[in-house]
Amino acid sequence: MKGKAATWRSLLYVPGNNERFIAKAQSRGADAIILDLEDSVPSDRKEDAVKLVSEWLPSLAAGPSDICIRVNGDLLQLARDLRLLGRQGVSAILLPKCDDAGKVRLVAEALDLLDPAGHVGIVPLLESPEGLNNAHAIAAACDRVCALLLGSEDFAAICGITPSEATLLGAKQQIVYAARAAGIAPLGLLDSIAAYAGHDIGALAARSSAFGFSGATAVHPDAIAPLNRGFAPSDEDIEWAKSVVIAMEDAAHRGLGAVSLGGKMIDKPIADRARSTLARQDAFRGKR
Repeated sequence: MKGKAATWRSLLYVPGNNERFIAKAQSRGADAIILDLEDSVPSDRKEDAVKLVSEWLPSLAAGPSDICIRVNGDLLQLARDLRLLGRQGVSAILLPKCDDAGKVRLVAEALDLLDPAGHVGIVPLLESPEGLNNAHAIAAACDRVCALLLGSEDFAAICGITPSEATLLGAKQQIVYAARAAGIAPLGLLDSIAAYAGHDIGALAARSSAFGFSGATAVHPDAIAPLNRGFAPSDEDIEWAKSVVIAMEDAAHRGLGAVSLGGKMIDKPIADRARSTLARQDAFRGKR
């Protein structure tokens, strides 16, 4: 994962102290599972969650979904949680309450000792105005950072915002810009993940993809299949991308840098977008 952008369409949160949910996690079809040691675990069950996740990691690592762990933001608890990363099979940690790049670099130094091969990536979770203001620096803090995510509910609470697609749009777009500038994956939906009920998740994911997001977290298994569909290129997208690439290759043979296709002028930026679409299709091939 070190030096690479994440390619997850869907990431399912699984409470680290709920063995029934953990046992079913690899059957849900998510690109990644987030074993949560933080917010979904009561403060008096943190040690139990660490023990349970540690016991399950070997078998979970054999499943189709990548394994991520949301560690605790408090440094003492974080140090305890990082002990799990001595085990094989963890693709990334979600690092909460990330207000500055220094915290990311501190955790990266610890990972360099625990994981010298660089298998474990870092996904900073921005949950405050300070973190959002430092989004570009955090995204580029080190080469273990593979994705960036806004903690919408915490961010909204701190800012006095009622979370919705409209009120979070500006903050969400900053996540996209910072992640893309750093060459990593912007994760998220235009709305809060807590508001999955009553939503057409597939349509929301497709709309979020159009705004630049590449995948999103989920708190309920029912959201996984719609997220996978919504963040994957549609058949129409793929056919368009193929036609653009063919047209531009033909134009290049004729010494042209632009060409008309379907009544629209296409050139290098549009060809780059088409190739990116085809690359996304290749990344998801074989996944559910």
